[in-house]
Amino acid sequence: MADDPDNEEQNVYRSGSREQLVEDDEITPEEEGFMAGYDEAEDYDSEEKKEEE
Repeated sequence: MADDPDNEEQNVYRSGSREQLVEDDEITPEEEGFMAGYDEAEDYDSEEKKEEE
């Protein structure tokens, strides 16, 4: 399922997966930082939506 958070494609946005990709030289530290910011923004948006309900 495409929206499944356990989907391997989406796991690159999680901390442990990102760190492994950096260690394996599949992504740069800069890309990891960008994705970490994306993850934080996504969490912030989720929290904001919960507060609105």
